[in-house]
Amino acid sequence: MPNEIRVLPENVADKIAAGEVAERPSAVVKELTENAVDAGADKITVEIRNGGVKLIRVTDNGCGIPRDQVKTAFLRHATSKLRSEADLYKISTMGFRGEALSSICAVAKVEVITRTADDEVGAHYVVDHGVCGEADEIACGVGTIMTVEDLFQNVPARMKFLKKDSTEAGYVSDLMTRLALSRPDIAFEYICDGKTVFVTSGDGDLKNVILKVYGLKFAKAVMPVSYTEGGVTIVGAAGRPEELSFGNRTRQTVFVNGRYIKNHVIAKIAEEAFRNALMVGRFPFFVLDIKLPPELVDVNVHPAKTEVKFANEKELYDIVYHALKNALYGTLPQKARPDSENAAAAPSFKSFSGKKPSVLRDSGAVGGRISEKTVKEYLEYTKPKAEGFILSPQAPAEERQTPGADINSSASAKAEAPLKESGAAEARSMGGEEAEAELQLAIDEPSDNADIFSDCKIVGQVFNTYIILASHDKMYMIDQHAAHERAGFEELKAAKAENEPLSQLLLTPIVVSLTRGEHEALMDNIEMFRGFGFEIGDFGGDSVVINETPIIAPDDDIKSLLYELLNAAIDNIRHPVADFEERALDMISCKKAIKANDRLTLPEMSTMVELVSELYKKGIKTCPHGRPIVTSFTKTEIEKMFKRIV
Repeated sequence: MPNEIRVLPENVADKIAAGEVAERPSAVVKELTENAVDAGADKITVEIRNGGVKLIRVTDNGCGIPRDQVKTAFLRHATSKLRSEADLYKISTMGFRGEALSSICAVAKVEVITRTADDEVGAHYVVDHGVCGEADEIACGVGTIMTVEDLFQNVPARMKFLKKDSTEAGYVSDLMTRLALSRPDIAFEYICDGKTVFVTSGDGDLKNVILKVYGLKFAKAVMPVSYTEGGVTIVGAAGRPEELSFGNRTRQTVFVNGRYIKNHVIAKIAEEAFRNALMVGRFPFFVLDIKLPPELVDVNVHPAKTEVKFANEKELYDIVYHALKNALYGTLPQKARPDSENAAAAPSFKSFSGKKPSVLRDSGAVGGRISEKTVKEYLEYTKPKAEGFILSPQAPAEERQTPGADINSSASAKAEAPLKESGAAEARSMGGEEAEAELQLAIDEPSDNADIFSDCKIVGQVFNTYIILASHDKMYMIDQHAAHERAGFEELKAAKAENEPLSQLLLTPIVVSLTRGEHEALMDNIEMFRGFGFEIGDFGGDSVVINETPIIAPDDDIKSLLYELLNAAIDNIRHPVADFEERALDMISCKKAIKANDRLTLPEMSTMVELVSELYKKGIKTCPHGRPIVTSFTKTEIEKMFKRIV
């Protein structure tokens, strides 16, 4: 190994620096667009071709570069944004290191046309893969046009690490979406391969930007976030949990003083704020801009400037929590708000007395006492009803089923029709003190494995969600959705392993609108989606049409499944996981399964019990998400609850 220490040639040093700054086309777009923002532009146009490898052009109407400083702007560590070391600790601009233009020029052909308001003519300057030209005069408007061509042409080793043009374009689309969200006061236009992807108005309204980049569904389902405490202001928008929630965090965006950052702690804090409003495994949509004094945040801790450090982190995270909680309570029904006596007004931070807010009981309880009206309503509500609790009537002895008859007939019925068949049998009502009537459920005794439901009887269905069974010394509760989801998951896995078709033809095709990045990802992975039972065609623009699907369900459920699978696929492209197929099958089985609040007939309940019994024989006791399928109480445990025994 040579031991002589030498200074690297300038061109080698520039290429090394470019490895950090110009990692891929989206990084180049980021640097150039942030420069345009720092230049005070209120209109920025970004155009790319071939994923940004062939062409990147950023046009702005900012202050421009003085003609006599154009060459200096392309030197290493040349910047107008810092003057002294002290400035490093109160950075208020997007860029500040002075490495971007020099690094990009080392691996691409860069052309700049620029003019300031003080110059009568503009300047034209070209640096071709590190080779500098001469600055010429040119007629142009105030602002800057920065063009980057043939990126990485002189660095083949880096070219081979780039993904397909469509994938790289997807990264740029994602970046431009976040840049537009960060500055609603700037009119952004994004053009990809000659097609305009989106144009924002620059009117300062974040909701209008959400409309342009995400669509009408998102714009109609967001609530404003606006909160100030201790010199920190948090503004933005969050999705109403009943309308906008997703299976991953890809639609969560956080800015600090307009700079996009990645912070897993803030993501966790947001999920905690939504914890009582979202199902487990679902993640909220939000766009937050945290505005705080520059000296309280260090942005110089990561080459890509996407990670930052905060002073007083704990206090900041508490403020984020309260900002989202305030926004959330402002949209919930009156009875769910923290202050039921002043529910007309959105709660303020002071009303929480410095503690994390919690949802209080319904206002029927006043001063700790329960009114007589509330008692009557409660008793009326808890009366057994056919809609909420189904008990089977007592059958005459001569009509009772013989052992094995019920389960076998149910199995054949299951083979002929799905559990969720239309025209469910009329609900059976309970009659007076004879309500303890029950239907004997006989299950064949397994030859090898013990059957947890041996000698059990179906008691009924409670809350249209849980199937109740009882034996002489035990009571079981089956979560019908969890059980059916796991059974469907195992069935889908077996079918996929045998290459059996999963698709079903739709009588009426469904048209789905996607973002540019989603459309490109779907088209690039169309065979994978076909393998999961989707037959999808291009419908023009960024829309697709679904002709076949793995589930028969309402259109919204089919669209939701496609979105979830697509988001998972995009996430898998960026961060490959070994169990992606299982994740996809899990999503499909979840959509196919019966849901909570689905009323079942007795034969359907019987079939469900059989499915659970078969799962238990295989040692499967949870749904694909890890939730238990069955829970149980012994007779002794129940008697202890009622203090019959101590």
